[in-house]
Amino acid sequence: MKKRTLIAVLLGATCTGAGPSDSGGNELAPNWIAEPVGSEQRLSLVEELRIGRAMGGPEAELLYVVRDLDIGPGGEIYVLDINEVKVFSPAGEFLRSWGQRGEGPGDFDGTLGLAVARDTVAVTDGERVQFFDLGGRLLSSVWTGGRAAGYLASKAHSTDLGWVVEVRRRVVQLEPGPAPPTPPAEIRYLDPGTGALGEPVASYLEQPDVLQLASGQPFSRAFNRIIGHAVDRQGDVYLPRGLDYELSVYGADGGLSRIVRMEVEPVPVTDAMLEEVRRDLIALCQRNDFRRRRCERVRYVDEILPEVLAHAHPRVPVVGHILVAPDGHLLVSRRDLRELSASDEPRPFDLLSPEGRFLGRIEIPVNLRPIIVRGEYIFGSWTDEFGVSYVVKHRVDGLPDV
Repeated sequence: MKKRTLIAVLLGATCTGAGPSDSGGNELAPNWIAEPVGSEQRLSLVEELRIGRAMGGPEAELLYVVRDLDIGPGGEIYVLDINEVKVFSPAGEFLRSWGQRGEGPGDFDGTLGLAVARDTVAVTDGERVQFFDLGGRLLSSVWTGGRAAGYLASKAHSTDLGWVVEVRRRVVQLEPGPAPPTPPAEIRYLDPGTGALGEPVASYLEQPDVLQLASGQPFSRAFNRIIGHAVDRQGDVYLPRGLDYELSVYGADGGLSRIVRMEVEPVPVTDAMLEEVRRDLIALCQRNDFRRRRCERVRYVDEILPEVLAHAHPRVPVVGHILVAPDGHLLVSRRDLRELSASDEPRPFDLLSPEGRFLGRIEIPVNLRPIIVRGEYIFGSWTDEFGVSYVVKHRVDGLPDV
């Protein structure tokens, strides 16, 4: 029997009533697709722009580690490259850059996120968020939640209601022993003038499936959930629940405004799937000397791997990462067997309309990391076989008329 995927958008915090039913009395979503996805629902990526140079090229155009990127008001591409912001024209020509490693105003010492508003660029930098004009002039540098608050800022988002940041409390381990629990991530509004934080709009554990051995050594179960968030231009926060493609959407006041649900008929995890995971994780341990030594030090194959498999989630897929465009288009990754694979097999992502309608499935190469979605375009970082990073822009080909 073919698997069926039901895609629905439920408005409000509770169900608004029964939908249309088939002859068997089963509730149907507004639209559904059959699994496996047919050729008419498969989308492809067409590369339209690549930014970066191989080693030996112009220094200004060389990218080391792309932390984040965003699009400016004129279509300029702002790239956070370790401790430097680099700006390129819509055609990929280098325009300017600023930043250096340091702890002073305008310096960077632990960047993670970048966001661009109409006339301002925000960069998250450890416990600080720094704001610049579009040319790179420092406007303000604030401590997230205040200097003594101990909040680390990662992602930043520009919305119509103000700046939104993802923060978590800094954890300091003073005594030897098992690492303390990772604090939850919190999504809050931030005052760019003072660094004051609003009340949490949403909070979540990024890796809720981390368990511990009797020795205190942490490990993640096979097919573990990795939870992330997304924020649209209106300030709505999208948070996956980790299973069944269910995304909760919260308003700026923290209230649940709607649920985007893709009800997927689960696929049971079989012994054959677990055996494939076991082989792939052993292969990862043997990939290079660094990994081999690390696996031997923690006795990964003998002690940790059996627990990883024994505590595997009983079914797949689960929601992985999500991206949301300013207009509400959603790109949702399917965290299944291929997500754990050591192979170079592409990963499947599903594209949804702002209304929650399934538009198609995209196979994204394993060395391409999607970062932002803008209409029919996906921007991300791509790493070649030599470890050189690039920024790439792809057009999604095959989209249905909507």
